[in-house]
Amino acid sequence: MATNVSTNEELRGILSDVSRHRFPNRRQINPNSMLFQTICLAVDEGYLQGAKLENSQHQLLATFDLTAAELTAKGEAKLTSLTNQSTKEG
Repeated sequence: MATNVSTNEELRGILSDVSRHRFPNRRQINPNSMLFQTICLAVDEGYLQGAKLENSQHQLLATFDLTAAELTAKGEAKLTSLTNQSTKEG
């Protein structure tokens, strides 16, 4: 069953997974999905380096490759902030 999560929760999960190298291969995904949109946000905000995103208007699926992705210093700070925020809320 799908669970609705906030953008911050999704971002925390992505940053955490990248820091633990939990993306061993590239994936195809709906470009309108929260996962893909949040990965785009992470790249645009400078939280990730080495991420590869492909989103062609002529294809139904987008591709993301986080196999070589790493957190930037800004990404590490954001992950720490989101983790602390989550701990306070929980």
